[in-house]
Amino acid sequence: MVLFSRRCGSLPVATQVVPSRAPFLRTPPSRRERTTWGQFRRQAAEVDVAALDGDQKAEFDFPTIEQCVGGTPLVRLQRMPGNTSNTILCKLEGDNPAGSVKDRPALSMIQEAERKGLIKPGDTLIEATSGNTGIALAMAAAIKGYKMILIMPSNMSEERRAAMAAYGAEFISVPPGAMEIARDMAKDLERDGKGIVLDQFGNLDNPLAHFNGTGPELWEQTKGKITHFVSSMGTTGTIMGTSRFLKSKNPDVKIVGLQPAEGAQIAGIRRWPKEYLPSIFDESRVDLVMDVTAREAEETTRALGRMEGIFCGVSSGGAVSAGLRLSAEVENSVIVCIICDRGDRYLSTGMYGSEAMKGDPAPCPMAEYASAVARLPAYPAPRYVLFSADIDGSTGEPWCGDCARVAPLARQAVMQAGGTLLEVRVGPRDQWKDPKHPFRERPDLQLTCIPTIFKWEKNGPGARLDNALEAAKDPKDSANLLQEFLATTTE
Repeated sequence: MVLFSRRCGSLPVATQVVPSRAPFLRTPPSRRERTTWGQFRRQAAEVDVAALDGDQKAEFDFPTIEQCVGGTPLVRLQRMPGNTSNTILCKLEGDNPAGSVKDRPALSMIQEAERKGLIKPGDTLIEATSGNTGIALAMAAAIKGYKMILIMPSNMSEERRAAMAAYGAEFISVPPGAMEIARDMAKDLERDGKGIVLDQFGNLDNPLAHFNGTGPELWEQTKGKITHFVSSMGTTGTIMGTSRFLKSKNPDVKIVGLQPAEGAQIAGIRRWPKEYLPSIFDESRVDLVMDVTAREAEETTRALGRMEGIFCGVSSGGAVSAGLRLSAEVENSVIVCIICDRGDRYLSTGMYGSEAMKGDPAPCPMAEYASAVARLPAYPAPRYVLFSADIDGSTGEPWCGDCARVAPLARQAVMQAGGTLLEVRVGPRDQWKDPKHPFRERPDLQLTCIPTIFKWEKNGPGARLDNALEAAKDPKDSANLLQEFLATTTE
């Protein structure tokens, strides 16, 4: 059997190709099917290609770019999960040729439209996009010989626009975040005879790409052990197609969708108004929908680069945040998060620079505790976690007077020590007074009062300062206690 070349991550490998398997490499190569480039060259050199007939020669052809979509690596997070029985895996979709998970549906929608006789090379295609689908469609259109018009919000990064232009696409801008306007404009252009809308939001060939590709790959790569699948939701094609496949293999696999919190804008994912909810979305295929703030997603994105060497976009940081939160609630699980794209198409936004990191880590609500402490090793030591009260909307201060007194003193003391302070808000007064409060019952915390400050060690909470800090009503006494605590825990 003949061997063809294929990348797996950064390592060139060769994969045995069974002629009946189509399209090329839809199923990732097994360990047994892999070999190095050197082995491939030696094996190929032993074959007298000139002596082969036409069919045999065809087997030695190299793949085209469209045949390299899919088969992306699945890697394990090493540092961020901490001390856990769970495994958190990331599917690196940035390794697709045009750099994102959207390569899969873009190619699928064009291939299937061709197969159905709806389009032919030379036609003009139109699509509303927030960026990644546009880049992927521009690539697929270039491969197949189509003209491409893309409509996108003006706040998308310059790198995305440049990538689309590099593939020869034209684009039209709409106001920032106005995907609804973009979708309406695409339909108007189609009605005016300007081209054909593929409609990623209503095209079943979008999730089909993931039913045929992403889902089977994850099942094989995890050897059927996947327990949770986490994906940010934009068009919802990734989560719909992957859910359908994984549930067909094991109905107990939990499917988790991620959307921006109310008022948040996160590139690549949406909180759709009901009238614009993608028609391909079926809520019965999603077991849990989680909200993520832009701040949490951005901080996790930066931490992924600094702690795991994964340079990705902000929607991927949101997915990993959700995976980390889930990991705090389950045991002996295999959690897979989709890394939608690479970080290089967001460099102009400044989100990876030192200026963006000045406020990291920002105070976080109780729900984000697990992902927030997972990010702590990305920041300078010594590291501390202060449990404090939520901010009272009417006063702008913590509802707990002791917390209002201690929080600024703790910030100053940790800053002077050159360390990092993460503030975790325990909730409103009524929630904190509940004897069943999660932080009271966690074995590693067992909070009895606020404010409480912990020295954060490699495996979690270490030394603490709690009751004495609450009892010290004089700011000078509080400051002295904090200085003594830091002095004993930074040695």
